[in-house]
Amino acid sequence: MWKRLVLRLGLKNSWNYKENKPLVITNLILVGMALFASLPKYLSPYSEDVSSIPKAPSIEQPPSATSRVLRIECPIKKNMTFSDVLASYDFSQDLIHQLVETSKPIYNLRKLIPGNHFELEKLADGTLLGFRYDVDLDKYLNVYRTEEGYKAELRPFQYQTQVSFIEGSIHGSLFHSINELDEKDQLALDLSEIFSWDLDFNTELQEGDHFRLAAEKLYVDGKFVKYGKILAADFANNGREYSGYYFVDPTGRADYYDSQGNSLRREFLKSPLRFFRVSSTFSHRRFHPLLQGYRPHLGVDYAAPTGTPVVAAGNGRIQFAAWKQGYGRFIQIVHGNGLTTMYGHLSGFAPEIHRGSEVKQGQLIGYVGSSGLATGPHLDYRVTRMGRFVNPLSLKFQPSTPVRPEYMAAFKAELAKWQWDLAHAGKIPIPPQVSALQPR
Repeated sequence: MWKRLVLRLGLKNSWNYKENKPLVITNLILVGMALFASLPKYLSPYSEDVSSIPKAPSIEQPPSATSRVLRIECPIKKNMTFSDVLASYDFSQDLIHQLVETSKPIYNLRKLIPGNHFELEKLADGTLLGFRYDVDLDKYLNVYRTEEGYKAELRPFQYQTQVSFIEGSIHGSLFHSINELDEKDQLALDLSEIFSWDLDFNTELQEGDHFRLAAEKLYVDGKFVKYGKILAADFANNGREYSGYYFVDPTGRADYYDSQGNSLRREFLKSPLRFFRVSSTFSHRRFHPLLQGYRPHLGVDYAAPTGTPVVAAGNGRIQFAAWKQGYGRFIQIVHGNGLTTMYGHLSGFAPEIHRGSEVKQGQLIGYVGSSGLATGPHLDYRVTRMGRFVNPLSLKFQPSTPVRPEYMAAFKAELAKWQWDLAHAGKIPIPPQVSALQPR
């Protein structure tokens, strides 16, 4: 057999296979082994490339402990600082300083308000992903981590707005009457402000006076947060009817108007305090409890707690803001049409109130106190017209700018709607609306 194989390979004359028989046998064995190893590939019916066979899907592993997000919420407590909050969760002072500096252009984190909500997110390895701080009822500070570092922005809350119809009668004070309806004090303040040019809610309210109003209520996640605008209101006081309707004309000018389209706003407020008690009226002969004698009292004393805000009765310029003998801390404002108002016995002045500064109607100017000759905290409020003292409670002023004629049709259409709604208060289902649509 070996001879025939050698002859077929043509090795007879060129190679002595007898002398090299062991080598030939070894080579033939190796060739045979190689051919045997390659046989499965050619004999198998599945001869495609194994690289084309899909791999079995990998099993997804649960997130590692270091990538798990931890969310922490807490209210800001009294005397708590931003550093206290973050340090309690083991964040470094360097990071705290970095976050304060990042937020400084839009909000000062060194002035946290007790009771406001704070929320942060971090990884289990201690990395801060971001935090949120509720600045007020309208907006919150959002600080978040990016590849370039931390960024800060102020965002509005996303509110759901529900219109509610509220009706009641006066029993005691306006505050008490509103609270009896399970409503908040702010609603009483808002209602009194609408009619503050015509009605003194401290001296002119009568038992049994009646009111109806339509007010926006703002909710977050189904929880009441605050009131929006009062859209319409009626108030019956001692036989007199007052109405106010909120209207925004096409130019964007917004105000409250009566049913004839006259603005409820006047040149002067009825009072420089929202709520108070008149402790002494305008008189040319009043007994002074400290000086023990009769003398003129050419103003009105409003008794109120120390620190009660005092506002400017009208637009004007500060002529005097300093100590003035028996009046104590005293402010005098010059208005147009020969009118001047005076505010005495203040406990302090509002910031930026000084001689020569301009003020707007309703702007905070100071706080009730008992400086000078005073038996207790109150505001001594006086008005002069053309240099002569007049009784502040008897002053009458013309309405401000009415609805413009070209917008009267639109106003009348809204007026008819609100008058019908108020007449059917409590019987109208109002669908909720979303305001401030920017996501939280």
